[in-house]
Amino acid sequence: MLKFVKGIGQYGLTCTGIILLLASPSLIGGLKTFTSTILTIMKNILQPHTLSYYVHSETRSYAGMPEVRSEEFHQQMVTIDLFPYIADSYFYSLSLLLGSFIIAISIVAMASLMYIHCHPSLKKITLATVEILESLPDVFFIFSIQLFVVWFYKQTGVELAAAYSTDDEPAYLLPLLTLSIVPGIYLLKMNVLFMKEEMEKDYVLFAKSKGISGFAISFHHIIKNTVMECLAHLPVIILVLLTNLVVLEFLFHSSGIMRFIMGEQPAASRAFMLILFMTPLFIVIKGTIHYRERFYGTKGGGKA
Repeated sequence: MLKFVKGIGQYGLTCTGIILLLASPSLIGGLKTFTSTILTIMKNILQPHTLSYYVHSETRSYAGMPEVRSEEFHQQMVTIDLFPYIADSYFYSLSLLLGSFIIAISIVAMASLMYIHCHPSLKKITLATVEILESLPDVFFIFSIQLFVVWFYKQTGVELAAAYSTDDEPAYLLPLLTLSIVPGIYLLKMNVLFMKEEMEKDYVLFAKSKGISGFAISFHHIIKNTVMECLAHLPVIILVLLTNLVVLEFLFHSSGIMRFIMGEQPAASRAFMLILFMTPLFIVIKGTIHYRERFYGTKGGGKA
């Protein structure tokens, strides 16, 4: 019960921090304006049906007769209701975030199993490659994958996947793969370090002395324990995914929730969507931490 109350308190502090952050530009007008902005944001958040969304639109007009017929385009800002318009963007970004995390975990688990049984020289090459990839920025991976898809299409006429999103067809495959690269590299490096420690523990030597195969030891014991260790870094991984998601949505021209939050939108609407986006991530992180504590709290957990 105490942990649940503590979790609620942490969630409340996180929401408060989001509201204060988005109200901070009003500090230019003084403390009174800042306080008024905070109260306005909180009031609007409690009434989601009143939240609005700015959409840039363009209208076309023609000069009157008998003048020469010509077209003029006028930019204007249109205000529409936030819901249900923003729902598609919300679920799109959330699916990319969670999907890329699952892909990264799956690839790292398989790569780790292969790494354990590799030749020592191949292990050194793998570690060197991971070090090089870790030093590259996420933008490099995004551009490289996009350019490869375009180049492959020009060479063969086969479209492997959508290189960018459109209003009718948002891109899924390439953003998922791209977003999973950076956390995958981070997890693989951490997992390799943890596996080295696990391989030197007594239970591994004991299992080998009993004639248990190396694959069985790796699959049933080492990988299980190292994954639990990696889960301790879940908040950092989520943060990496969020920062990469901001860049990814702009470069893939995706209408995701991060473009909405980073755009010129009402502060209350951005605060509400950021809290709404943060909530499932907060639940996943707290649930994972609780599961990890129970794993290590069980008899023999994390040892054999």
